[in-house]
Amino acid sequence: MAIYPNNAAVEFELLQEAGEGKNTLSKVTLGTHTGTHIDTPHHIHADGPGALTYDLSQMNGQCEVVDVSHLESVITAADIPETTQSRVLFKTRNSNRDPNTFDDDFVALDDSAAEECVARGLQLVGLDALSIRKRGTKNQVHEILIDNNVVIVEGLWLAEVDAGTYELLCLPIKWDLDGAPARCVLRAS
Repeated sequence: MAIYPNNAAVEFELLQEAGEGKNTLSKVTLGTHTGTHIDTPHHIHADGPGALTYDLSQMNGQCEVVDVSHLESVITAADIPETTQSRVLFKTRNSNRDPNTFDDDFVALDDSAAEECVARGLQLVGLDALSIRKRGTKNQVHEILIDNNVVIVEGLWLAEVDAGTYELLCLPIKWDLDGAPARCVLRAS
């Protein structure tokens, strides 16, 4: 899978092989923002709480997938169509790229889009990129969303998902850190 620059690489290490009364044991090393994951207040504030600050009910339930794959660079407030759910996942052209290669030209939200999400009362915003903020920009997308108690889910893969309403099952690892890898699944409603 693609890894955001300067994040920890994923490593697998065999510690013990099964046989002669032993079980196979392995070690996995990965960063807290690897693959599909949630960001937490501690990601942007040194004294902020970690992943356990969010209740699972905020991350699970009806959601809407919005297709904005026609956009080239950023999602602005004007690009967000009417939505009916409090959880919104943005499908962009990012999902059409190689999931094993980091692409520095990914589509992300700008401040106006983040402010629009807050104004709509969204409780979760997800994106098919490893960051909801465009790399190299100085915008405040993370701060706008996190400081308004909006869960950020990054690293989604929506290539074969059509726009519409689904049930979102988002289960982050119970790590009270700056981020937590999550298993996120959409189920047709």
